[in-house]
Formats: sequence, structure tokens, C-alpha cells
Amino acid sequence: MPEGRYKLLIAYDGTAYCGWQRQIEPVVTVQRTIEKAVGYIVNHPVTVTGSSRTDTGVHAQGQIAEMTVNTHLDAQRLRMAINSRLPPDILIRKIEPVDESFNIRSAKSKRYRYLIWADRDRPIFYRHYVYHHWRRLETSVMQEACRLYVGKHDFIAFRGRKDDRQTTVREIFNCSIHRRGPIIIFAVEGSGFLYHMVRTMVGTVLEIGRGQGTPERVSELLASGDRGAVGPCAPATGLCLQWIRF
Repeated sequence: MPEGRYKLLIAYDGTAYCGWQRQIEPVVTVQRTIEKAVGYIVNHPVTVTGSSRTDTGVHAQGQIAEMTVNTHLDAQRLRMAINSRLPPDILIRKIEPVDESFNIRSAKSKRYRYLIWADRDRPIFYRHYVYHHWRRLETSVMQEACRLYVGKHDFIAFRGRKDDRQTTVREIFNCSIHRRGPIIIFAVEGSGFLYHMVRTMVGTVLEIGRGQGTPERVSELLASGDRGAVGPCAPATGLCLQWIRF
């Protein structure tokens, strides 16, 4: 059978998974679940490499991955066949052939969205996709704080302790926050993100929204590099990878 290299656009509800990254069985991850489904269809072991390693409980609308398989199926029939073997919380939205020049690690920008349910009542029907934060928040100062993330900065203070990457400089192209009814939407687009970086950015903005410091605190934290001074890492449930561009 002919060998082909493919780019995949994937959506998933991360609630039931220990993140994207394959781990030792029986730990259930998105990557391993997809690899098993593809392997069943093409009848050989497959490695599906993702562009972003989302954490436990984090969702995705636009994860990008690549794989090499041996199959006679065209891209659309292959997509349908794989989806027939996947659980209801994972969907291959698109498959397209790519050549050897495509590099899964060469993404130019990524966009994440974080949803906060800012209401005293619990979000019964949205509980897997929002962070319930019942305390009063001042969105105008949160928006000012978000603007200070924009630009090229060293985000070492916002890095998770398990992140051992040598360079911690990242460029943020856009960062905003706005409210729709009980939901506050934090959105950020950047060249790339460190482990727990987005969730820590959110945690810091939430503290500022509660009156724990002014928006200028963001600039001070970026300059200090002090991990102990930033806000807490917000829960994974509110985070979603929206898209990746190459």
C-alpha cells in the first residue's frame, strides 16, 4: 500500500483525558486514543504528533497533528473511517496530504481561549468548559492588565515548574478580555506558550480583577521573573486551544 503523510485538524473535549501527550498505559490521553483508532484502520502502528501538548482537562477546537500511514483510502474516506473508531469526545475535523516540507513544530501563532463563569450560581450545563469564579470582578482593569501582556517578553515568571525549556521568551500578538452575560472570555494569541503559561496569566488577571494590585502589576511581574509573585494557575477546565497557524 502507498505511504502518505497527512496533516490533521482535531477537536476534543479534554475532560476525560490526562492531556494530549501519550503516557504509559493505562493512562488515557488524546494522542494514544487517536493512534489506536488510526492503527486499527490502517492495520499498522502509527505515531500521531501534535503541535501543542495540552494539559489534563484542557479542550481543543483546532489542534494540529501529523502522521504517516500506509493506506489506499483517500483523505476524506480515511477521516470518516478514523472517526468511526473514536469516542464521541474526539473528532478529526479535517485530513489533508502534506509533503516532507511540513514541520509540525513550525507554528507561527496559536490562540487560546479561557472561559470564566462569573456568577454566584453554579454553571450546571457548562461546568466542564468554564471556571466558576463567583467573586466580583472588574473587567475594565482586567482588560488593561491584558494589554500589558502584548509584546515580546520573558515569561519565566509564568512558567510551570515542570517546564524545562531553555528559552522562556515568547511574543504575544493579542490579549483581550470581555464579558457576555455571566461568562468572561479571556483570549490570547502568541508565537507559543510555556507549560501552564496561559492559565497563570489568567490567574494573575483574576487577582487584579478582584483588586489585588493594579494592571501595572503584569509589567512588574514580567520584569521580575519571580514565579512566587504571580497569580495561581487557573483550573484546566476553562481552557481551550482554538487554532494553530503555520
